Amino acid sequence: MNKALATRERLLTEARKLLWSRGYSNVSLREIAQGAGVDVALVSRYFGGKRGLFEATLEGAFDAPSLPDEAQLVDTVLQMFRDAPRGGDTPSSLQLIQTNANDPEVGETVRAAQSESMQRILEEIIGDKERAALFMSVLMGFAMAEKTLKLDGIAIPGTPAFEAQLRHLMVAALQYEKP
Repeated sequence: MNKALATRERLLTEARKLLWSRGYSNVSLREIAQGAGVDVALVSRYFGGKRGLFEATLEGAFDAPSLPDEAQLVDTVLQMFRDAPRGGDTPSSLQLIQTNANDPEVGETVRAAQSESMQRILEEIIGDKERAALFMSVLMGFAMAEKTLKLDGIAIPGTPAFEAQLRHLMVAALQYEKP
């Protein structure tokens, strides 16, 4: 990898770490550049500015494995939760949404990316906007309960109890019937 690509990748890695965990408006370009070990002027050179850098971090952020049908949806999502890295420096795409979806500068961009890459696909698979919204709410809520609130009642990730809790909530969302 040449020096320019390596610099670009260091900036992207540091930007994901800081912008996704703390939020766009709470992080300065100087912090990102310092963490990447580069001059702040290089952000403009490679990305045009902070907004361009943030948008570059969104590339692939919401990519999910192929979800062929509703019958396999719960098992596939369980596997994604089970295999998701815990700890480390890079926050998850769910944390990206939690910290940036209401940001006055990038919130609309985050919501649009989530809608196009995740929500629309769930709606197609599930066949119902309401149940798809409930399903996404389960994922966001469960991730927040586990990683942000660290609720004692949420089982340890990777255990059968963890999978049973998450499966129960996802199935309930999929079985919702309008009154």
